[in-house]
Amino acid sequence: MARIVIVDDDELICAIVARTLTPLGHTVVSVRDGADALDSLWESGPDLVILDCALPGKTGLTILGEMRASAMFRDLPVLILTARRSDWHVKMALDAGANAYVRKPFAPEELIANVTTLLAGANGAAKAAPAPVALLDCERLVDLRGAVGEADANRLLEMMVRDIAARSEAIAGALGGGDYVRAEREAHALRGACNGIGALELGLACLAIERGECRTSEKLQDLAVRTMAAIEEARRTPAP
Repeated sequence: MARIVIVDDDELICAIVARTLTPLGHTVVSVRDGADALDSLWESGPDLVILDCALPGKTGLTILGEMRASAMFRDLPVLILTARRSDWHVKMALDAGANAYVRKPFAPEELIANVTTLLAGANGAAKAAPAPVALLDCERLVDLRGAVGEADANRLLEMMVRDIAARSEAIAGALGGGDYVRAEREAHALRGACNGIGALELGLACLAIERGECRTSEKLQDLAVRTMAAIEEARRTPAP
């Protein structure tokens, strides 16, 4: 079933959501601080996100805006679960890109119905027309260069190329030899590195291996080669 991330600083709400959704076969991951939300999405690879509006670190709508600006999370279903009850708050959330809005306190049936509808819609859209995903998230590269400078960013990108080459080869060898535990471990490590530079498609391929959804390396190796070429091109292209 689905992987669902709930971002809410209320421990009781997180527990209620988990108790409501896990009997349906879903895996529910709780994130308590808005500042950690986007990194947690990269780590978890969710199928749906449940967001509170009032959070420490970052507000729910700020997180939603960052998701909709990201190639990785642009189309990820988001349900706002909040105590804010006015129609104006509903409109503001939907205008910002939320797919559904549920007010606290909520009935379990209401939450289940919304989650089921959103997951069904996402699955239908994926089957009908898979959205293209970029090899690299340009905004992450800009952030990297802004944080460490052009020269250090290029050195880090060069290290990343070597890491992709080594780990993709290790994953291919592990899958070929039936060592799925090692393959999943290497894929997890590579996906973490992909997160840092926004290597989107390669990160998704690693996630499929981590989850046991893919036991061959052809797609990963093809993406590794193309991602390394994209990184080399980025290194040759000066920052605007």
